[in-house]
Amino acid sequence: MAQKSQIVAELKRALRASGHTYTDVARSLDLSVASVKRLFSTEDLSLHRVDQICELIGLDLREILNRALDRAEPANQLTAAQESELISDPKLLFMTWLVLIRTPFEEMVKEYKFTEREALQFLIRLDRLKVIELQPGNRVRLLVSRHFSWRPGGPVQKYIHQKLLREFFASAFAGPLEEFFFHGGRVSDDALGQIKRALRAASRECAEIIERDRSTTQPRNGAAFVLALRPWNYSGFAEFDRNPRNSSSQ
Repeated sequence: MAQKSQIVAELKRALRASGHTYTDVARSLDLSVASVKRLFSTEDLSLHRVDQICELIGLDLREILNRALDRAEPANQLTAAQESELISDPKLLFMTWLVLIRTPFEEMVKEYKFTEREALQFLIRLDRLKVIELQPGNRVRLLVSRHFSWRPGGPVQKYIHQKLLREFFASAFAGPLEEFFFHGGRVSDDALGQIKRALRAASRECAEIIERDRSTTQPRNGAAFVLALRPWNYSGFAEFDRNPRNSSSQ
C-alpha cells in the first residue's frame, strides 16, 4: 500500500498537471490558502479531503493510489509493446540508453547530435512510454529500477543480439584496456546457481563503478561489458558426449 507521503506527493503532481492551484483547493474545501498549504506540508489530509481534491481535478482516489504505487515500485522490465516502440526508432533507443546511464540533459546536447528541442521531444516520448518522468528543468526521474533488465527474448534483446553483440565480438580483445574470459565446465545445478549469483554481484559492482565515475574530471570514453551464463554444450563437441543432456540450442 502506498504511504501517505506518496499519496500527498501524487496529489501535488496531479494538481500541477491539471492546472489547479492551492487557491482552487482552498475554495473547494472552504478553507484559507494558508490552511491548505499547511495541510499539504504536514500531510494532514483526511480521506474525505483527499476525495474532495480528487473530484476537483477530475480523478478518483484509485487512480491516485495506482500512480503512487507505480512510482514506489519501479519496474524491473518494460512490456513487449514498450520495447517494440523503442527499437522502432534508433534515436529513441539511443536516448533510452542515455537516460538509463543517467546522462544529464546538458550532456546529451553537448556530447551528441541532438538539438535541445530534439532531445526534449525524445524525453517527452519516453515520458509517455512511462520509461521516465520528465521533471522541471529537463531533469529525468527513471521509472525503472537500478537492476532493470531487458525482457528475455524480447524486442530489445533480439536487437542487441542481432546488431550490438555481432559488432562487439567481431574483433579480438587485444587492447591494453580490453579483457576477454571464456570458461566452462560440467557443474551441478547448485554450482550453476552460485555462479549466477556471483555474476549478478559482479554486474552490480561494475554498474556502481560506472555511476561513481560520473563525477570524475578525466576524459571518458564509451565502454561495455558482457556477463552471460547458460547450461550449454558446444554443438561441435556434442558428438563426443556419451550422455548428452544440454545442447547449444538452449
